[in-house]
Amino acid sequence: MKTILSCSNCLSGHSISSSKLEGKKGKYRCKKCSIWNHFDFRKNLTGERSDSLVLFDLNFIGQIPNHTLQGQIFGRYTTNFVSEWSNEELVFLKDEEGNDDDVRISISGLPEIVRLKNFDYDITTTTPSKTLSIIINHNVNTSPVRLSLTVVDYDHALVNGKLYLAISDEWNTFLHGSFTATHIYKIEFDEYGVANKELPDFITSYLASKIYALSGNILLLQKHYPSLTENEKDELFTLVMYHWPENQTTVSEVHFKEANIQAKFQLTQRKLNETFIFLISNQLKPNANHWHIIHDVVCHSESEPIFIPILKSKFPEEYHQNLGNQLETKNEDKTLDWLDEDDVYLLDSFVRTVGSLDYIIKDSIRNPLGFTLLQEAFVRSKFKSCMRLLERGANPNILDANGESAIFKLCQDNKLRLQEKTALMDELIKRGAQVNLQSVNGMSPLHWCSVFGEPSLAKRLIQAGVDIHITDQIGSTALHEACKFGNSSVLALLLESGAKANGKTLEEKTGRDLAFENLEIAELESDEEKKSRYQRVLSLLDVYGG
Repeated sequence: MKTILSCSNCLSGHSISSSKLEGKKGKYRCKKCSIWNHFDFRKNLTGERSDSLVLFDLNFIGQIPNHTLQGQIFGRYTTNFVSEWSNEELVFLKDEEGNDDDVRISISGLPEIVRLKNFDYDITTTTPSKTLSIIINHNVNTSPVRLSLTVVDYDHALVNGKLYLAISDEWNTFLHGSFTATHIYKIEFDEYGVANKELPDFITSYLASKIYALSGNILLLQKHYPSLTENEKDELFTLVMYHWPENQTTVSEVHFKEANIQAKFQLTQRKLNETFIFLISNQLKPNANHWHIIHDVVCHSESEPIFIPILKSKFPEEYHQNLGNQLETKNEDKTLDWLDEDDVYLLDSFVRTVGSLDYIIKDSIRNPLGFTLLQEAFVRSKFKSCMRLLERGANPNILDANGESAIFKLCQDNKLRLQEKTALMDELIKRGAQVNLQSVNGMSPLHWCSVFGEPSLAKRLIQAGVDIHITDQIGSTALHEACKFGNSSVLALLLESGAKANGKTLEEKTGRDLAFENLEIAELESDEEKKSRYQRVLSLLDVYGG
């Protein structure tokens, strides 16, 4: 069995027989750089994993090398760490595969930075620390540890130090070398805008303004606000609107990180509204981009945001132009013609106005069949509006005067693109749409897929458990409709799913009879395309014994 010793200076590996090292302590000279290295294998700390790669010494007593921090993590050699140090912990981040924080090692329970400068902080298995905690990704280490750490120098921005970390875990985790860590200051604000500590003096007025604006701390915000540029003031307003909570009772936890500051806020509409009033009171006039963001905020709020009266009184013309005309419903006659714009913002505004996702116009002239808002969106083939209503929880199973629900309207559609149809069908099924409903004439959604030749929708209905043998008032199944309209693709799907190839209607007609009748009509009309369609239907029926 071989053991690999790694040079602390040049990292060259030296393969040595394990039997020559066991129970021994000493030095070896690196063949590449001629530096002497210490080793100590008087104790077998790796247990039965003697075949694992050994790159460290848990009894290390040498000088930490000056090279850039590097080592072995999860069995692979790793370099180029990004480091961060706050009073709470020292963190090393490594992104190997382009994923955020692919490797994250955190060391907490350390003394304060000022106490570590030019001081060797040593933790060994024989002198453990009760406060030290090492977490690799989300795994808390419980294996024997050797940690040597010192801070060379530091300022408000950076911490320079040296580290030797060896963990006798299954991967023989090992880090050693010099590091430069970003000096992170953590600060937390409660829902009343009160912080657990003061911001450091070295940060810029713009960064301080961002933090105090999100916390709603107006007294401190006004100290920094006058020194901001007009562009920075505009961006501050944008920041506040982007973080606006959905309703007046929501307390949203938001983590904000910029430069050396890591802040955590408990955001509420009340505190952000105080910031909003402060900005407006200091001659900040919303620009076109601001109005667009405000528009989004209003449309996604469960109730009218508390800043709306301020906008109405302070900027009446701009409000009317950017919000009033767009958010106040355009359907004075209640025909829902504004749905033709397929604008989800108008839709959200209307829903908020009428107070229901399942709104039905109670007017026999304007809405004779009693369509719901969702059914109307499907009838008008408005993909975004349909999806928006379904996502927000509109009931997909309400029936109109014909006994049809929204899923019928989708299967009858000939305007939407196939990708949009399948996405809506998936969403309908996901939201609990009933697939075995029958209208007043006995037709089911699957019947309509056969009529319009929609195999992709038919397949999803079958997978959702539709009864392929449902008959309408004249005894026709979906198979009969597929044969009658020459839709061989749907017919093939039905036959593969077990549909009866020789089933009869109440008029004693099979699918073959219906296909023959329409083939004769196509021959009389000399319609080659129709003839080809019905011939394919008959060929399929021949295969399945119909």
